[in-house]
Amino acid sequence: MTVRDLHFKQEIRELTPLDADYPERLRNIPDPPRTLYVRGSLPPDDRPTVAIIGARSASDYGLQVARSFGRALAMQGIGIISGMAAGIDSAGQWGAVDAEAKTYAVFGCGLNVCYPARNFLLYDKILEYGGGAISELPLDAPPIGKQFASRNRIIAGLADAVLVLEAREKSGTFITVGDALDQGKQIFALPGRVTDGLSKGCNQLIRQGADILTSPEDVLEYLHLTYHKEQQMLEKDVSMLNPKQQRVYAALDVEAKHLDQLIGKLSMSVQELSSILLELEILGFSESPKLGFYRRRI
Repeated sequence: MTVRDLHFKQEIRELTPLDADYPERLRNIPDPPRTLYVRGSLPPDDRPTVAIIGARSASDYGLQVARSFGRALAMQGIGIISGMAAGIDSAGQWGAVDAEAKTYAVFGCGLNVCYPARNFLLYDKILEYGGGAISELPLDAPPIGKQFASRNRIIAGLADAVLVLEAREKSGTFITVGDALDQGKQIFALPGRVTDGLSKGCNQLIRQGADILTSPEDVLEYLHLTYHKEQQMLEKDVSMLNPKQQRVYAALDVEAKHLDQLIGKLSMSVQELSSILLELEILGFSESPKLGFYRRRI
């Protein structure tokens, strides 16, 4: 599917390293792009960015975490970088879109081609909320495998840190990780069960020295954003929560409550309530100090 008919037709710019608008983050990476085609905006050089990447065939849990992290970090003014691929990449960028914040997609094809085609709406929303689409390929270049491997160095180059949320033991995600390590970037990996194939790559990265990713605050601390200040922002800004999340959050207290107490108070099923509590924990609104007990995160 082409994107010549986007309802707001953004102008496409062509940049080289000789242009002042060329991203500073890319100037000193190995093999910097000789030409960048840009629709929309580029991530500002003076604002923090993170890449959210991972498996295309992601689990529901992985997609939920990616979207929650993308939303929470974008709401703190962090630019979300990814490749608009199926799975984790798209979920992280949808999270930024949920927050009506900026996210930047690096294409492995030309900017007049939407790949995968089902991400046409995501492409549209990225531009609507002030983000951008970026490629080093001619505008109508089709998606070819080797081009996606090559574009990964640009994803890594534009990011101050790389978050890997799900990856198999032999995953294309490791190409981006390798590029990021070559560029001296910090890697975070979401730990998972040892029996889960989609977590084996992340667990392997942690064994090799990647930082363990447990919440958005891990990233905020790395980026030298004051933890206490950011936590207060997350705590107060309940507008980012959907109605069900707000209802569960209102039922929590600084003193931990058992799941059974919350079920009785909220009249929700165990499955529904557990899912919402996980979402709140990922977003930094709640925590579980011991098995079966939940409280507001201070």
